[in-house]
Amino acid sequence: MKTWLLVIIAIASAICTLLAFSPVGLGIGAIGAPMFLILIALHAKNTRSAVFWTFVFQIPLWLWLHAWVEQVAFIGWFGLALYMSFWAPLFVYLLRLVQNQKRISLVLSAPILWVGLECLRGIVIFDGYPWYLAGTGIVDLPMADVATIGSVWLASFLVVAIASLLANIMQVRWWTIAIMGVVCADSAMREYGFYYLIERTRSYIDVAVIQTNVPQSNKVAWSWEKQQIDVSKAMDLTYKVALEEDKPDLIIWPETMLPGSGFEVNATNFEPWHEEFLPLWYWAETIRRTSAKLDIPILVGAQTWLDIKVIEESESLRIKTGSQFNSAVLVRPDGSAQRYDKTFLTPFGEKIPYLDWFPTVQDWVRETFGAAMLFDLSEGEDSSVFALPATTMSGDASILDLTFATPICFEDTVPSVVRKMVWEDGNRKADVLINLSNDGWFGDDAGAHWQHVREAQMRCIENRTPMIRAANTGISCLINARGQVMEKLPVLESGILRVKVYKGVQKPLSRYLGDTVAWVSLLGSILLILVSRKKWSSSNDENSM
Repeated sequence: MKTWLLVIIAIASAICTLLAFSPVGLGIGAIGAPMFLILIALHAKNTRSAVFWTFVFQIPLWLWLHAWVEQVAFIGWFGLALYMSFWAPLFVYLLRLVQNQKRISLVLSAPILWVGLECLRGIVIFDGYPWYLAGTGIVDLPMADVATIGSVWLASFLVVAIASLLANIMQVRWWTIAIMGVVCADSAMREYGFYYLIERTRSYIDVAVIQTNVPQSNKVAWSWEKQQIDVSKAMDLTYKVALEEDKPDLIIWPETMLPGSGFEVNATNFEPWHEEFLPLWYWAETIRRTSAKLDIPILVGAQTWLDIKVIEESESLRIKTGSQFNSAVLVRPDGSAQRYDKTFLTPFGEKIPYLDWFPTVQDWVRETFGAAMLFDLSEGEDSSVFALPATTMSGDASILDLTFATPICFEDTVPSVVRKMVWEDGNRKADVLINLSNDGWFGDDAGAHWQHVREAQMRCIENRTPMIRAANTGISCLINARGQVMEKLPVLESGILRVKVYKGVQKPLSRYLGDTVAWVSLLGSILLILVSRKKWSSSNDENSM
């Protein structure tokens, strides 16, 4: 392969990756991206040029896809782009190494290596960054339904297997093509099978999502004056929907949309300085009164502070807390509140992985870079499930409640976290998912907003469970159990999304297999590399004799 052709193919792979994800979301691009990388691995004259040119054209791709990070942290933007650019050339290098021995079919070796690397990136390193997986790129295609068996990892495996077949079509045996055809046909049949027939017979709850449009700059330094303006707008929308003739069963606010210290404290915890700390307790009391007045439960995203102590110093007052959580709180009309505390903190957003092992280094980062916010939050200990009375299609109240779990922000992109919320010992414990997000960090990058939705769509397919997303700045939407976006609000607009969400009823095999495909692929990759290195060394020894 001549250098000019290598460059063109490397560019084509980067373009296909771009097309596979939002804002385009073209499933064929998800197959084209690894297909072109496989062509490079098979036909490049030498490994050095193959790896170099692949890496060069990955950098602008990932700088573009993560452009929103530049507004948050310029160094972080460039660092993340370099990190993501590393994986494609590594795949090319390893595939060339493995395929030189020609001991295993390309249709097996390529997806094993690819998913093994996705396991490292999506689960192992830095607590995992499972965005932009190959399987997520086909979320709108019927064959994405294979994720109900082995989660997104099996979808990625299928994508790269198809890419391998296309890249080496002249060398593939007929039975390999037949098997691939059967797998894709099976996915399509299950996608369009009997599921739709039973979807309309289930019980549901009527939900109103309040989509706020608060700029992230407001929330970073949320003054009392700004809080009064921003929260009042959300409150106006809440009263508007509650006064409709058919009241909703539940009203939902986005992540951390309620300022203050949460529902575990009140004004008495700040005595005798309660007036000085009004913003910390006022909003929780306001929501309690609103829920009681409207006679509607309200699910809000809020901070939760525990074990508050007011410390009086010589010239000021200071608050000391035992723990702080990012929480979803269900406030009922009777004044009671139930909460779920986020169990998976966003890497580099809410914590820096591994630094908690080294308290001295962590303290130095806090003081040097002003990054105290990264270490304020504690991880929740369990996946709480909420319950509300459901309604049947006939309009009668059902005997059983509808249960729902509330992944917060980044959590809805992590397969293992969502699976744990929905299933327990193979039995369904959550009928519905309600994701509270603050996507204000994405600014005006519509592609990033939509990519978060695509990640959530895959979680719905994996678990055969519908999801409601309530997102500050959008995109608030309803995703059904087949991963289809049914209703949505525009990005960067405030508004009300009124939907009926039905119980998830199917029990996919993925609830048992989980991340098994990822871990088996990682193990398989290690074995392939070790065997290939050993054979390569043996071959060199023989040639030298």
